[in-house]
Amino acid sequence: MSQRNTLSLWQKLKQLLTGSAAQANEVEIDVTQTEPHDAHDNTEINSESDVKNTSEYSETDAFNSSASQHEASDTPIIDFLKQYFNDKQWHYTHYRPKSSGNKNNDRQQSHHLSLRMRNKSLDCGYLFRVQENNKLLAVYGILPFLIPESHQSAAMLLITQINYDLLIGNLEMDVNDGEIRYKHAIDVEAVGIGNDVIEHLLQSVIAMTTVANEIFSDLIDNQNPAEDLPTLLTELRQQSDSRTFFLPTQFVQ
Repeated sequence: MSQRNTLSLWQKLKQLLTGSAAQANEVEIDVTQTEPHDAHDNTEINSESDVKNTSEYSETDAFNSSASQHEASDTPIIDFLKQYFNDKQWHYTHYRPKSSGNKNNDRQQSHHLSLRMRNKSLDCGYLFRVQENNKLLAVYGILPFLIPESHQSAAMLLITQINYDLLIGNLEMDVNDGEIRYKHAIDVEAVGIGNDVIEHLLQSVIAMTTVANEIFSDLIDNQNPAEDLPTLLTELRQQSDSRTFFLPTQFVQ
């Protein structure tokens, strides 16, 4: 394998990933309403893992990116998000942090809002995580499949290299079960919060999650993935090329 081929594929991956963030406004969401919103608003959780183990995502209403920006400095972040979802008649599940009795620990606990959206044929779960006291908001796009243990070393190698070049956000993998997600986060105290901020966050996460889905789907389709980066990139490039078909012409291509 030549260095040129390796760089060619890696440049393609970077182009896909960075291009997804730049073109986030072009994401098209195809979703439907199936249940009343905020159906599980009183659910309490002790940790983020409880959200993953107990959440049953439901599909949401159509994504509408025309809402206007407005400041909500005096409104709790979680309340602003819930009002935003309610205005769009989206179903979501709210997981409240459960008090431990320790003020220092409770300051770090998070509210979670979970919902499900479909971009084209990809149906994924999305999670909004809010730490009110620290004024932090993170949005996660969770891939709809788990990485098997046999592929996790290759996945971690790929994630590490992809994260090295990402300007915003990062990919994460839970080594306990192989879940992969893309995360984008903001400091609300610094940038504020409004409809445009939420839509930018969500659109960029959806776009990046869609690209990550393609990359890691190719990875798990490889029965025995390599664990060195040059060979792994070559294998992924071959799988990507195998999905491309060319029609014969009368001219040399």
